[in-house]
Amino acid sequence: MMAFFRGGIFVGFICLTAAAEQRAVNALIPEDLREDKKLVEIVLALDQGYGKDFGGVSRDKGGNIVMLFGRSEILYDDRKAKAFEEILVDPDIEDSFCLKYPLTNPTDKLPKDFDPGRIRVEKMFKALYGATEREVAENCVNMMFCGHQVRFSSRCGAALALEAVGKDLDVVFLKKPNLKIYVSELGGTFSWRLIAGTERLSNHSFGNAIDLNIKKSAYWRWSPPALMDKFSREDWPVEIIEAFERHGFIWGGKWWHYDTMHFEFRPELIAHAKAVIR
Repeated sequence: MMAFFRGGIFVGFICLTAAAEQRAVNALIPEDLREDKKLVEIVLALDQGYGKDFGGVSRDKGGNIVMLFGRSEILYDDRKAKAFEEILVDPDIEDSFCLKYPLTNPTDKLPKDFDPGRIRVEKMFKALYGATEREVAENCVNMMFCGHQVRFSSRCGAALALEAVGKDLDVVFLKKPNLKIYVSELGGTFSWRLIAGTERLSNHSFGNAIDLNIKKSAYWRWSPPALMDKFSREDWPVEIIEAFERHGFIWGGKWWHYDTMHFEFRPELIAHAKAVIR
């Protein structure tokens, strides 16, 4: 699979031949690293997700493998053994792909700390969407989503992807009008803020995340810890989840630390998941 960019805008995934994938590998990865299967999968996923905004692989002055995003060099592997909380606080690029996002729907119970997508390299998102609130805001556009005006980043094709989700959901709601309650109110999109209980920026800060109707949602911080292992996601509408996933979004309901209102534009994780299961 590969993301297709028209004028630098993400418009979906297309299939690549083995020859096309090899050309991408040759263009993005130094020859001495091309036998590292995990590295190759991650590089292809980043290329598929971010196109021209991802510059491939290099080595820094110390010889460490780095990923290139504009002028930013981001460490691929810091070679540190980390507990789960340490990974959340200080991940490298390899860490952010250590849990494969599941494309199976519906989803029931999940293993403890299975949170694909919560492991975020903040420096990467700052390089992609803006390093400050002002920079991100300048990259955001006003757009309509399911009858609501929202602010979403125009970078990396995020706003166009959300627009495509909205069109798919319009069709879903015509067939199943009872599901429209999930978007009758929205929890928000662009908002420069920290994740509750942490010192880490929420991806709402980068304008690439949206929360649906809070009244129809479940969030792990609202639940007694003893109930988290028992939480099931099976009653959440598959049609809504799949509309978002089709266009490069992951769902916070597929985290053990669940956040069912939350959808986040992470085309690299969707591309990685599709490549792994192919």
